Amino acid sequence: MEDIEQSKIRKTHLKPHPKASANFLSHFFFCWELPLFVKGWKKELTEDDLYEPLDEYNSTILGDKIEELWRRETTTNKKPSLLKVLIKLFGLEYGLYGLFYLPAELAVALLQPHFLRKLLEFYTPDGNITLRKAYFYALGLTIFCFVRVFAFHWFAFQTAVLGMKIRIACSSLVYRSSLQLTKTTFDKITVGQIVNLLSNDVSRFNQFGPFLHSLWIGPVELILGGYFIDKQLGHAALSGITILIFCLLLQLFVLKKLSKFRRQVAEKTDYRIRLMNDIISGIQAIKFYTWEKPFETLVQLARNSEITKITNANNFRLFNNTFKIYLSKFSVYLCILVVVLTKKNLTPQYLFALTSLYESFKLTITIFIPFGVVMLSETLISVQRIEEFLLHDFTPCVKKTPLESIFTTLANLEKQTPKIALDKVTIKLNQSEILTGVSFNATPGQFIAIIGRAGSGKTTLLETVLREITPTSGTATITGLVSYAPQEPWIFSSSIRQNIVFGEVYDARRYHQVVKACALEPDFALLPHGDQTLVGERGVMLSGGQKARINLARAVYKTSDFYLFDDPLSAVDTHVGKWIYDECFLRLLGGKGIILVTHQTQFLHNVDKIYVVEDGKVKCQELQNVKIEPTKVVHDTILKQHDLQNEVKEHRSRGNTDAKIYSCYCKSAGSNYLTFGVLLLFALGQLFGSLGDFFVTVWVNFEKSGFLARIDCLYIYTGLVVLMILVIHLASLCFSFYCMNASKVLHQNMLAKIIKSPIKFFNQHSSGRILNRFSKDIGCIDELLPTSLMNIITAIFTGTAIIIIIIVLNYWMIFPTVVLLLFTVLLSILFQPSNRNIKRTEGTTQSFIFSHTSATLQGLQVIKSSNCQKQLISEFDNHQNFHTSAFYLFTAMFSAFGFWADIFAGLYTAIVIWSFFLLEKTHAGDVGLAITQCIGLVGMIQYGMKTWSELDAYMTSVERVIDYSELEPEPDDGNHQPDFWPASGTLTFDSVTLKYKPEDPPVLSNVSFRVNSGEKIGIIGRTGAGKSSLISVLFRLFPFDGTVKIDNIDTKTLPLDTLRSKISIIPQEPVLFMGTLRKNLDPFDQFTDEALWSALDDLGLKPTVSVLPRGLHNEVSERGANFSVGQRQLLCLVRALLRNSKIIVLDEATANVDAETDDLIQKTIRRKFRECTVLTIAHRLNTVIDSDKILVMDAGIVVEFDRPERLLQNPESFLSKSLNSAVSTALQK
Repeated sequence: MEDIEQSKIRKTHLKPHPKASANFLSHFFFCWELPLFVKGWKKELTEDDLYEPLDEYNSTILGDKIEELWRRETTTNKKPSLLKVLIKLFGLEYGLYGLFYLPAELAVALLQPHFLRKLLEFYTPDGNITLRKAYFYALGLTIFCFVRVFAFHWFAFQTAVLGMKIRIACSSLVYRSSLQLTKTTFDKITVGQIVNLLSNDVSRFNQFGPFLHSLWIGPVELILGGYFIDKQLGHAALSGITILIFCLLLQLFVLKKLSKFRRQVAEKTDYRIRLMNDIISGIQAIKFYTWEKPFETLVQLARNSEITKITNANNFRLFNNTFKIYLSKFSVYLCILVVVLTKKNLTPQYLFALTSLYESFKLTITIFIPFGVVMLSETLISVQRIEEFLLHDFTPCVKKTPLESIFTTLANLEKQTPKIALDKVTIKLNQSEILTGVSFNATPGQFIAIIGRAGSGKTTLLETVLREITPTSGTATITGLVSYAPQEPWIFSSSIRQNIVFGEVYDARRYHQVVKACALEPDFALLPHGDQTLVGERGVMLSGGQKARINLARAVYKTSDFYLFDDPLSAVDTHVGKWIYDECFLRLLGGKGIILVTHQTQFLHNVDKIYVVEDGKVKCQELQNVKIEPTKVVHDTILKQHDLQNEVKEHRSRGNTDAKIYSCYCKSAGSNYLTFGVLLLFALGQLFGSLGDFFVTVWVNFEKSGFLARIDCLYIYTGLVVLMILVIHLASLCFSFYCMNASKVLHQNMLAKIIKSPIKFFNQHSSGRILNRFSKDIGCIDELLPTSLMNIITAIFTGTAIIIIIIVLNYWMIFPTVVLLLFTVLLSILFQPSNRNIKRTEGTTQSFIFSHTSATLQGLQVIKSSNCQKQLISEFDNHQNFHTSAFYLFTAMFSAFGFWADIFAGLYTAIVIWSFFLLEKTHAGDVGLAITQCIGLVGMIQYGMKTWSELDAYMTSVERVIDYSELEPEPDDGNHQPDFWPASGTLTFDSVTLKYKPEDPPVLSNVSFRVNSGEKIGIIGRTGAGKSSLISVLFRLFPFDGTVKIDNIDTKTLPLDTLRSKISIIPQEPVLFMGTLRKNLDPFDQFTDEALWSALDDLGLKPTVSVLPRGLHNEVSERGANFSVGQRQLLCLVRALLRNSKIIVLDEATANVDAETDDLIQKTIRRKFRECTVLTIAHRLNTVIDSDKILVMDAGIVVEFDRPERLLQNPESFLSKSLNSAVSTALQK
């Protein structure tokens, strides 16, 4: 999510759109786009060259319209239909475009063959057409060429833009609906699924454009064409219609199969994207546990399953695609066969009128109708998937009210008497009762505490108050405004101030009060840009304590009746915790309703009520009945001393898509011999087709001379046609294998490099950007690029064959051919750089949409409790408008290029038509072949160049994937593989210095200490001290100076997987992944079920897991959402128990569990890890007080390292001061 101010700057930065000031002729002739060609040729086009989108494409306007219609649909129909809504909103406009295009298409398709037949009579010896009439028919043919150019390009552009509008509207509706999702819905829907809807599914609307109209225009054209054939050419000519109908039915059958595969592909892709989202989010844990290989294998298995479905789909898709190469030729062949067998005359007029008509039919039968069916099928599937998402259960009040009304309703809550009342409420999640018969009451001015063991249901109770969970029984009355700080801090990629103010008007006085009360002033003094410091995605540049306090400050800054805080004190040290309790909760929020979930029972003085959650029950207890834990020391982890001011920008390639990219794609597909073999097959297919055309021309020219028997001519012609069909289908199958092999290898290489990239890479690149490579780019390579590549190969061979035939038949055409090619190349030189850069810009601007959506969904509860939906919708619409500006420009420039390329081809066709009048003697068959071939060239050149541009744009996806396939892996030069290492667990730091960036000050400076075998070391220190940096060095997450030795072996000499696999860690932020619970605990299947159950029992988790429907094989939700944070930490500890390493690191492993569970954990660690070296970064003093030694860090330096009893003898030591502060807090109680 980007800074709101930056979003506003971007919006005002866009220049007015040139189309708005263009006149009618400029629109009609696609002239307003041409200056952009020149501009793009002179300089690289970037985001700065985009224009403000026109109002008719504005995301806010379109979003409001479709949302209102969808609201009416859901309130008036038991089975709401998104398709009905789209038809109501866009159906009339789309229908009118088809009605306007129909007359032009029919006129050209039916009259052009008639005019050609009449013109060819002029060139026959016994023809009765005069020169004047011949000129008339030649003029008619010329006009028809230009009519088709103008009509088709206007129609294609308008329908493409309409498809873009539908995409914008649906994207906005999906995003707005995602803001209404509840916690229970998130058990069924993942972030990856929603991103896939916004990347792949809505993109179908960009593509269906002119093709859906062909489903009714095509049959009309075929019926009238059949009537024309029967009247003008006789019954024999109708035989070709039968093969057209047969091919159409065959294609429809194939497309039905394709539709089935498309849905299967979508499901497989969803799963793979969810896996990648998990990996990107939990990459640090994966590296800690050396799980790169199992996760790479898991994704690769998902990819293999996906690629099988994609291969099936592509085989059918490319099989369909081959029909357009030979269908018209085969139809003409059948007509000739009937003519020969019925012993009728075969004349040039007859043959080429027939050829011209079937060429028109070919486009309809092989391209427009099949593509129309494909687009209809895939669009309906996408509409259905979007509809299924929209119809998931939402908050009941939201379900009945549009978003605009919700804001009004929530604003009116201030006028009601605020209260929270739950009466005998029962809550079920995943068919399991979490809380039963809960009665809970709160009014403004009350300070209420909620305590209980990890996983008891404390957070669930808060989520019920937030309306995130709907009770299955009982009554819940919640009025007044609520502010919420979740247990897992939500920090989005923006400035710290923007994270705190979030959705509210900036009030300097209020802001500074909140910052001071939340103890953030010292942190701002340390940060390079104070509260204007940009933080990375999910607050990656901040420590855990800083994230917790910023998260708290956001909730406090908002003026509300009730403040819900979910365990905010577990991530701060004792001094800071006491400050927040006194200054924030008691003083700043005095008189407000506070509901505090906490494990810090020493802070329970001054509360009005204490609710204890235990065994699914909620009981209100008196303070004296609650066990208080007096000695707690909470610390804050290290701030990573680098900020997002230097976040790596999205890579933009310059200039042409390098030949290296095409070469890499071909190498990924297979050897050079395979590439040559596939091209040879396509060339042979075209050769046999062109030889057939040329042979039949010679045949009809000399039909009457009898130079060869008719039956012999038929045999030769039949052989050429059969060879053409067989070779083309063989080429298609080989090509499908070729492209799928390239897809597999490209994905595999990128995955291997991504998963081995250093942590620094993930800190500098947003998850949306990385995920875009694995969703949109891989999807493009899988499904769009093969068809485009096959089209360009066939277009090149077909175009070359046509030009050769024309020059052979009429030598006058050499010069016009050279001129045509020069004009086309010039236009392409101007067009390609602009097209390429705008396409890259379009991809970059789309990644903003994905990143914004991901950030929104991660903080959805905060957003809803803050009533910031409207603001975030506005920001999403700004992102969409920015993307629309790039996408519209790309579409318009593409259309302009196609239009002018066809104009040049039309002029060339006119020259061919009229040039034969200059020849003293020619055959009618030669004229007919040249004209029919040339008419096919109209559209062929622009189609070839557009396909090349399209391919070049798709190759940008290949380039982006290759960029990630060339990432530098983590430095791993070690090759020392000691046996039985480590044997003792002795640890030595010697003069260790760490900088996150060369220009930054060191976060660890000349650190030296030694830990003996089996020693238990407690590590404490204030914010920025360098505690977590010690862990980073131990695991070699960042390069460092100095030496770290384990059992006297330098860790830099060890392979990374050897080092990390021998150290166990329970990280500060517990991470669970998609898949079964068993796979989360033991991804290598190294341990038996009995061992896993034993480890779970040691930590008190056996009862929790036993009641799950499938026990160890129960599925874990995205990010482990079906377990509490405390339970997730315990599950991470189970991993450490199973690994049984000699060195154990606990990084605030008990921060989110109650005191009783903490005691259990400490006893388990002492029992299970008696002979292990244990490093504990802990927030409870009693957790580390019985350690063998305490290591105190300050400003990256070791300031104290000794036995705790010696440190306590010094009243000035950090440990003594921390203990005294904790005791003072307890005594105040």
